[in-house]
Amino acid sequence: MRRFLLISVLGLASACGGPDTSMDAAESLGESRQRLALMDYQASNTASATSPATSAHYNVDLVANEAVMIGTCGLTDAIFTGDTFLRLYNSSATEVANNDQNCYGSGSKLSYTPTTSGSYLLRAGCWSSGSCTGTVAIARRKGAPVFFSASNTNDAQVNTFNKQYSFTGGEVVRVSTCELSSTGAAASGDTYLRLYRNVSGVFTLVASNNNAAALGCGTASEIVYSVPASGYYQFRAGCAGNTACSGNVTVYVE
Repeated sequence: MRRFLLISVLGLASACGGPDTSMDAAESLGESRQRLALMDYQASNTASATSPATSAHYNVDLVANEAVMIGTCGLTDAIFTGDTFLRLYNSSATEVANNDQNCYGSGSKLSYTPTTSGSYLLRAGCWSSGSCTGTVAIARRKGAPVFFSASNTNDAQVNTFNKQYSFTGGEVVRVSTCELSSTGAAASGDTYLRLYRNVSGVFTLVASNNNAAALGCGTASEIVYSVPASGYYQFRAGCAGNTACSGNVTVYVE
């Protein structure tokens, strides 16, 4: 059972270390998600998260040029009731990002790319004078969006654009061309994504997606995958059938 705190918030995150590239070293899925879930909160009368006295607060460390998404919706383990509101402040107490309704009508998800590394203050509250609860999660993008252009890929099986990453067992990764759910992603045409696990040069397909229509993405594609073991994983970007397409692929860890 989750514990909810009004102003003093239960912080669950801690800084993540570098990835363990050993394929046999698997980290607990629960532990990884716990690091990336920032806090649980309940609040009311926060004046749209502008009131320090009634809003919840959490200090989160961000890295320069590492894009993040922080939300009570649209991310793994993010949960909300009521109409949540999130605001993010830098070390000078200047608001740098905010969001009221990003997904599912009343959930909140803000996006931000810091120009400097450091501790940022997240203020979580509710719209106007209402009451709400939320579990706030964070997704960190691995590098810049990757542009690709392809054709005649036979559902992303040949002539694809490929890129490899190292992930830690227990992480949840989001590979996407859908701009609605992943900041920086983009799609033109009918994109197709496949994700492979690389073990000593042998690639095994672990996930794929053509149309993430249920997310409102239309013909854009998105894979959300729970990494079972540390090691190297490769996405392959292509197009549905033998059509032509292009886009920006983003990879987030959440």
